[in-house]
Order: sequence, then structure tokens, then C-alpha cells
Amino acid sequence: MRKTFTTVSVVLFAMALAFSPVAGQDYEGAIKSLAQLDSTIEVIKQQLNAQGRSSKLLASVDGDAIVDENDMLYSLVDNLQIVSQELQVALGDAQRVATAQPKNPAGVGHGKIAFSGFVHGQYYNQQGDNEQSTFRSKRACLAIKGKINEYANIVIMGQFAGSPKLLDGLLTLSPNKYWAFSFGQYKPPFGTEFLRSTTAWPFVNTSKAKALGTGRDIGASVTYKNKVNKDLTVKFSGGLFNGSGINTSDVNTDKNFVGRAEFQWAKAFTVAANTIVGKTNDTASAKRDLNTYGGSVTWNWKNEIVESEYIYSEVGNTKKAGWHIWAGHLFVTNARFLPEVQLVARYEQLDTDLDVGNNKVDRITIGTNLYIDKKYTKIQFNYQINGEEDTSIDNNEFWANFQVAF
Repeated sequence: MRKTFTTVSVVLFAMALAFSPVAGQDYEGAIKSLAQLDSTIEVIKQQLNAQGRSSKLLASVDGDAIVDENDMLYSLVDNLQIVSQELQVALGDAQRVATAQPKNPAGVGHGKIAFSGFVHGQYYNQQGDNEQSTFRSKRACLAIKGKINEYANIVIMGQFAGSPKLLDGLLTLSPNKYWAFSFGQYKPPFGTEFLRSTTAWPFVNTSKAKALGTGRDIGASVTYKNKVNKDLTVKFSGGLFNGSGINTSDVNTDKNFVGRAEFQWAKAFTVAANTIVGKTNDTASAKRDLNTYGGSVTWNWKNEIVESEYIYSEVGNTKKAGWHIWAGHLFVTNARFLPEVQLVARYEQLDTDLDVGNNKVDRITIGTNLYIDKKYTKIQFNYQINGEEDTSIDNNEFWANFQVAF
């Protein structure tokens, strides 16, 4: 019985900590604590009910009264039932708050904002006649993400390594959970590899074929996303963009249409198709037709991933094409410092003019991702074997990338 009262006391003390102002600032931690407390209370209720089945009499400390222990146990069960119901309400409230709460929140005059960012420090070594070796600060990005109200969100991201510049200046309006309207400078909806967050890149460098697509641009787009059933999720995006690129003025009145259709099955198999139709960012007769198409297939299940993407681009009379395929396997170490290690490999090929022979280049990349905390802090090592179809050059490369993100 003494053990039971001690357990109840510990639970109540833990509840006080879970609802304290300090813990209340960590919404994800609070949700986990509340869920654990609810489970613990359920176990105690079962234990008390089991003890209540054996009828015993407990003498009071002064010996003047005899108390039926069953009455005490049933009273505790009733009280714990009330606490459990209140805990369920608090848990639901905490989950709703966490869903709308941005990471690293800060109060503003209206709405909530959150700060995030990452730093990439790299070491690079190239072999061959032009051997070189260097350390460099590749990226240092800081972002402000804000939820102005239930409909409007903003993203402002800057790059501070090298020459400071604006990467994203994005406003998104979402009238409901299905539709989103975006305006500003950001990533147009084209390419699976291109749309992947920089902090989630499986390799130090993106594929060569990625350059055939697009980069950040200024424009507007609309996105529709819906979970059709428990297995199928569809997402359609399309918009008009200047076609001039990041932080660059549009020099003509033509706009490029960029579109993407994505189908995900059972959260494991994803097929996507992309298109860009428009003009190059040139004036008068210098403008050329621009037609780019691409598609990707991704299989991601538990610790395995296989992905392939193809891009075809026709600029004026020049036809280009490139593709890549990569795979990765994640090892779970259960270590505190290095909980996950991923081995990755990629093969890619690029042809910058399909009408010209012997000009293809290819590349094999073998690497590993050492996840210090499963996501934000990691170390990447890549060895790239570069190949040329015409004249082979000794120019293999070794890359090391150190990432810290928040």
C-alpha cells in the first residue's frame, strides 16, 4: 500500500512539471509527457483495482480507528479516473496548439514567427593534374517563418556565405487544408530533387541533370493537395513565373508556366511529372522557346530508399537530357551520439546536346551520411568518380560536408 501511495505521489509531481511554464514552452515534449502520464495512470488504476479485490483492514496510526482499505483504494481509483479525464482534455489541447505552433516561436505584433537556419562547412579535394584542396564556408542561411493567422504564412530566407542575397520571399494563403496560393520569390514546382530541402540532401552535391530544370524564381502558383483515401495522396501545383531567375528583373512580357503532378501511394511509392513551357529571359528576337519535361519515381520504405529522375530540356534548337538513380540504406545504431548512419550511392548522366556525339558525361558518387541527431546535425563524406565520353580526365573528387541546422 505504501508503494501505491508513493507511485501516485510521483505521478502527481510529474504532472506538475509537465504543466510548468518552462515545460509548456516545449509543446512536443509536453505532448509526450502527457501521453506517458495517461498511460501510467491507467496502470495504477489496474493495480489498485487488483489490490481492492483482497479485503483487508488497516489500523490507523493512533490505533483509535479501523479503516477498510478497499474504501481507500476505490476512492483513489475514482480520483485517478477524474485526473485521467482532465489529462485527456489537456492532451488534446496541447496537440492542437503544437500543430499550429511554429518551431522556435517568437511573439510579434500579430501572429507568430519562428527562426530557423543552417550552416554548411565543406572540405574539397580534386585529384589529377589540376589537383586542389580547400576548406570553405559553402552556405550560411537564416530564415524567418511566420504564421500570421489561420490563412496566411510567410517565409523569408537569406544566404550569408559569400555575397549576401535573398533566397526566399514567400507569402502563402491557404483558405482551407486543400488549397494554397503562393506569391513571391521561391522554388517553382518542378523536380523532385530540386524541391527537396537543402538540409535533407542525401549527397553533398545535387545531380548534373538538375541544372536542366529551373531555379528559384519570382512568380505565383496554386497548389491542391488531397488524401483521396488511406493509401493515395495527390498533389497538383502550377503557376506563372518570370523565368529570369533569382533576384533578377524580367526583361520581357513573357511568363513561364511551371507545373507538377505528384501521386503518393501508401507513403512509400511516389510518382511525379513536371513541365516548364515558356521563353528564355531575353529581349526581342533573342528570345527562344523553352520546353522542359521531367519525371521521377521514388520508393521509400522503412530504412530503404531508391529514387530516379529524368529531365529533358529544349532551348531553341538545342536539346538536352539528363538522368540519375540513387539508393540508400539507413543503419540504426541506437547510440546516443550517432543514432543513424546512412550509406548512399548514385549514378548519373548528362548530355548537353543530343545532336552532337561523344559529349556525354557521367558520374558515380559513393557516400555516407552520419546523423548526429537523426536530422539536423550531420556529417557527409562523398567520393565522386567523374567520367567523360570523349577524352577521359583524371579529375575525381572527394567532398566532406558538415551541417548544423536549427
